[in-house]
Order: sequence, then structure tokens, then C-alpha cells
Amino acid sequence: MAAKPEQQLSIIGRRQPRVDGFDKVTGRSEFTDDIRLPGMLYGKILRSSQPHARIARIDTSRAEALPRVKAVVTNRDAPDLMFSEHQHVLAQDVVRYVGEEVAAVAAVDLLTAEEALELIEVEYEPLPNVTTVRQALKNDAPCLHERAPGNIGPTMDQDWGDPDRGFAESDRIIEDEFRTPMQHNTLAELHVALADFSNPEKLHLYTPTQGAPLYQMELARGFGLAESQVRIVYRNIGGAFTGRGRPKPHHFVAALLSRKAGRPVKIKATADEEFIMFRASGETLYKFRTGVTHDGTIKALEADITFDAGGHDEWAMILWLPSIYLNWLYKPVGVRYKGRFVFTNTVPKGSHHGGIMGRMSAGWQQHITRVAEVLGMDPAELQLKNAVDPGYESPDGSVFASCGLKECIETVVERSDWRNKHGKLPKYRGIGIGIGAQASGSKGADNDTSAAMVKIAADGVVTLYTGIPDMGQGSHTVMCMIAAEVLGTEPEKIRVVQGDSDITPFDWGAFAQRGTFTTGNAVKAACEDAREQLAVIAGRELDEDPASLMFRHGRVQSASDPDKVMSFGEVAAKTLHSVEGRFVMGRGFFNSPKPFGALAFSFGAQIAEVEVDPETGAVAVLKVWAAHDIGRAINRLAVEGQLDGQVFSGMSQVLYEECKVEDGLILNPSRLEYKLPRTYELPAVDYSLVETIDPYGPFGAKEVGEGPIVVSMSAVAAAVQNAVGALVPEIPMTPWRIKRMLRATADGSTDVGKHWSEGLE
Repeated sequence: MAAKPEQQLSIIGRRQPRVDGFDKVTGRSEFTDDIRLPGMLYGKILRSSQPHARIARIDTSRAEALPRVKAVVTNRDAPDLMFSEHQHVLAQDVVRYVGEEVAAVAAVDLLTAEEALELIEVEYEPLPNVTTVRQALKNDAPCLHERAPGNIGPTMDQDWGDPDRGFAESDRIIEDEFRTPMQHNTLAELHVALADFSNPEKLHLYTPTQGAPLYQMELARGFGLAESQVRIVYRNIGGAFTGRGRPKPHHFVAALLSRKAGRPVKIKATADEEFIMFRASGETLYKFRTGVTHDGTIKALEADITFDAGGHDEWAMILWLPSIYLNWLYKPVGVRYKGRFVFTNTVPKGSHHGGIMGRMSAGWQQHITRVAEVLGMDPAELQLKNAVDPGYESPDGSVFASCGLKECIETVVERSDWRNKHGKLPKYRGIGIGIGAQASGSKGADNDTSAAMVKIAADGVVTLYTGIPDMGQGSHTVMCMIAAEVLGTEPEKIRVVQGDSDITPFDWGAFAQRGTFTTGNAVKAACEDAREQLAVIAGRELDEDPASLMFRHGRVQSASDPDKVMSFGEVAAKTLHSVEGRFVMGRGFFNSPKPFGALAFSFGAQIAEVEVDPETGAVAVLKVWAAHDIGRAINRLAVEGQLDGQVFSGMSQVLYEECKVEDGLILNPSRLEYKLPRTYELPAVDYSLVETIDPYGPFGAKEVGEGPIVVSMSAVAAAVQNAVGALVPEIPMTPWRIKRMLRATADGSTDVGKHWSEGLE
């Protein structure tokens, strides 16, 4: 069904408070750590103290003899239990990072479990180690995996279009280098897993997750089960930001302990363990290259990226994500991407909020700003000149059915008074523009399916069954609004059932920005199915063609005769108590018709204004102007909340966040030591919602889950670049780095990136 015109919508587009808001603010919301199962034990994991070592001996006898200990496991208990193709759940012969899982215990209480860990004796034979990418790539570096000569793991080289022709047609080729550090998401809810494998035919796992299917698939593979033998249960979730997209070793360890003990086992991270268990984003080195003509036409783009994989290559997706992103903003002749994983003796890496694209954009948009400066152009004009349009097919084959990127750029330029500020602000004040795009879901090898079901009680209350988790982003409120719009009722009349893979229909989950778009389409289809069933009975009662009935404001009425009307509850009751006795249940699903990639893309532009204190190097973000093409805003209140949160998280990554690592050990593994901005440091945000009404989205909606942060990071970084007078080749842009930049640019130099190598070894 096509999206309704704006004037016909009664729910979509309003400022809707969260449907779970009352439970959240009153403390009634249940999280995984609140769950207690009969006979539950407490698990703890013994982790390697060495960055690289051979395990010479493990003696668990004293731990096993400790009263109240019910299970102790090492690799000997499950030598074939693999976390990934090349990685054991519990280290077999060699540990490759500080914190790697070596053994685990389960006891009747936490203190006993902790005591048991101290009784396990592990003898290590230290091996040479490398803990930075640059160390790992040296000719004399120790090889961490036999399968990876030179410590280079998986690689990807890809051309789209004809980049060689693009560079040949360019008048200027500009190059820059950039670096991002290891960063952590500092989720509100620590990692926790409660496994009940006391019945060997069924593994029950309670854990916060972004989606059940990947957990089912990987745990089933590991333990030799069918996927239906793995039940994933999740309640409320305290944040995810790509950090809960797939199971981690502690999920397997909890299940292994439970199987051995014959009782449920809970493992919960301590604050410092969280920095190991999360799999944060790692050190990444970028080389950017852009070919342009004298008039500012971008002809070719190239990115060469080296990722720190850590001790194991767990997250292959981060290798290819930035490659496709280069295709979504401009219209070059060709795009070239080169990427590689490099093994180091550090925690295996994952991704931060904003994915790889956010961190890359902090450097990429500085690079594009420098391209404009080299040409003597206004950066905003360069962005506008090259921005993609509706209907454009990018070199990677992505087609933008809706695209408001140019409108977003024009909007923030106007609202920020850019033309009267750029190049005219006082010294140490800066203004910068960043643009970005993001996919609304992305189809992989087989499908990108979401399914949904609704049932309608005789009193008109609707129960929605969905597999999409709500991690704080308000997905369930959006689903209730979509359901209410289709059925003509109110969001408060929708009850959400979620969080149990044995009950709810299939849904890949809340990642790749797919929730509103993909699950929203499934919910819409399920409610349309239910509405058609209701319309048959209402049409019979009102003597009207079912197709002509209007479902609106809690009523079902004739489009031509307003006197022919029934309440929604009456229709539901009549349907149940009709001769047929139909209990209304609607079902729907959505799977992109594309064989690969995304069906819809959001776009955005932001301008940030900052001030740098030349004495301390501290950066203050004064204001951000944000314009985002989100298709159609389902819930304007939630969209503004997303923008606030992502501006805050984006500036946090650019200016504050960094895991300090020495000899493979994270030195600041707590929220006291891992620097984050305070809430009062959030700048004023000027919102502009550009509604392009996407033809494929539910009521025209697209994602707003991660698109804004990509733009926020680039805008703040470009503003600091403008304030200090040169590309800042590293984040976070901490005071000491800014002071160093000010010294480096004191002679008027604007290209200091290639000399920014101090401290990277």
C-alpha cells in the first residue's frame, strides 16, 4: 500500500511518547540481570594475563575441590567448541591477548566463583608480542597466526566503475592520512548471559541482543544443535550500538558450564571485563586519495584502510563496510578501496557507534574540506556540486529512489549563516560541514527478512508479536504507531510481545539500521492483513463494500456516509462472535526484492561551530545545525532524540574517547577513566527534517538509527580543522593533540598529516 498523503495520517508524524516510558522511569522494566532461575549458579571466567604466550600447564584441581563449586571447564572439556572458524571458545595452546578466555567456573555464589578462579594455576611460556598495527607490520615482527604471514589477515581490494580513468581525468589528486584509536561504546547495561543447558536437547539463553537469529545460528553450530533447539530470550536492553549483534565467547562459556553442572549459569561482566567482552573498535589507519578537476568535479575516490583485528579476526564485516560507503555521496567515474586486517596481541575488535563509517568520516570529510581548500572553493559548494541526486545509480549498483542530500546541504548552509561565517570567524573559532548517507537495512547472501503477527481481542486491544528488540531507540513505539495508523486505533491500544525466539516471528534484528524500514514494513503488512479481515465483517454490518471502509480514530466508517460507523472494538467483537467465529490474526513479512544491498538510503548534512582554547587546547562545540533526509518522520519526538543522542555520541568520539593500551592491557577500563563528555557539554542542536517520502519505506520512512552520527563526527572534525587551520590527522582531538596542532601550524602550514607519526609505534 502506498504511503498516505500527509493530511490523511492521524498517528504517523506526531510527537509520540514512548509506550514503555512509564515502566522505564518507574524501574519496572526487567533486564537480563534481573532474571533468576531455580538452582542458578554464578559463572566467572579466568582470563589470560599475557598478551602472547604458550599455555604450558593448567591445574584446576584446587578449584574443583572448593566447596560450593559445581563446575570447572577448560579447553579439555570442549576441545572442538569453536567461537569462529579459527578461534576456540577457551584457549587451546596459545593465548593471543590479555583477557582471552582460558578457564571458567560455576559456583553457588559469586564470591565462591571468584575464589575458585584464584585457585586455578596456569603456567605460561611468554612469546614475543606486537600490540600496535605498525609493530605488527614490521619485517621482523613475530607471526601471530601461521595462516597470516606478515600478520595480515583477510583483505579486500575492490574497484567500482573506472577509478584509473577518473584519476587520469583529474587535474589535481589530493592525498591525506588519518588515524582512529581503539574506542569503546560504554553501554548502560553490562554484558550478561544466563544459560540453561540442563536439558541437553534445548539450550535456553537469556541475554541482551540486537537480534536472536545470529545467536541461534552460531550457538547451534558450536554445540551441534538444530537452530530450533536454541531459544534466545531478551528483555529490555541497555544499549547496543553494534556491540550485541552476535554472540561472544562468554555466551558459549555460560552454556558450557551449564551443560556440565546441569544447572542454569549466569555470567555478568565486571566494569573492566566489559572493555574486553564488548569487542570495541580498534586502531585504524586510513589513506585517502581524491581526484578532482579545476572546477571542483570529483572524478575518483580511493581509500586504503588498515584495521587492527586484535588477536583474532572476529568481525569480517568491518572490512567491507567502508568500501561501499564511498559510493553513496558523490558521483565519481570510479571508486577504489583497499582494506586489510592486521593481527595484534590485543582484544579482538568489533565496531563502535556509527560503525566504521562514522570514524572514517571524521577523517574523510576533513579530507574533502582540504580538497575544496586546495581548489580555492567553499567546502559547502564543493559538497553541493558533487552530491548525489534522486534516481542516481552509484558505481556499486546502489540506486537512490529517494534522496534529499542537496536539500539537506542547502538547509544547513542557510540556517547556520554559513556564508557569513566560513572564513570570517575570529581566530580559534571554526565552522565545518559534513555530509553522510546510511543504508536502511542491507541484504546479504539470502534474505533480510522481518516478520510480524498481530492478534485483535474482542475489546479491540491489539497484541503485536515482533522479533525486533528495543535497545533504547524507541523501535517498539514506532511499531505501535505503524500498527495504530493502519488499524485506525491508538498506540496505547497496542501491546508488544517480544524477546523470545520460541514465540515471536523471525526477525534478523536491530542492526544495519533496518528496524523502522524492514520490520516496520512487516508490521504494516500484518496489520493490513488483520484490517482486511475486520473489514469483511464491518462491511457486512454496515452494508458497505469492505474496500471502501475507513479505519480511523478508533472507528470504522463508510467513506461516503458518516452515519454508517462502528467502533473498532465493536468490529473486533462482531468478528469473533460472528457465525464464522473468526479470531482475527494478521501476519506480514518484508524481504527486500533486491538480490544484494540496500533498498533505501538516508542522507544528511550538518554544520558545527566550535571554539578552541589556545591556552589549554580544549574544544567546545557551540552549536550544530542538522538536516536529515529520513523519508518521513514516524515519530518526530524520537527523531529529535536520535539527533541529540547521535550528535552527543559523535562529538564524544571525535573529541574525547580513547582506550589507552600498553603491552596489550587496557589502562582505562572504567567510566571514571575512559573519558566521556558530560550532558551539559551537548551543544544546542537545530533540527531540520527533510521528508522525501521513500517509495519503499513504511509510510515513506527511512532509517534514522545511525545516519546522523556519521554526519555529526564529520561536521565536528571539519569545524576543528577550520579552527586550527589544518586537517587534524587523528581522533580524539584531545587538548594535548590540539596544542600540538597549533604548534605545527604556527608557521602557516596546512598539511601536517604526513608528519603526525609521533607516538604511533
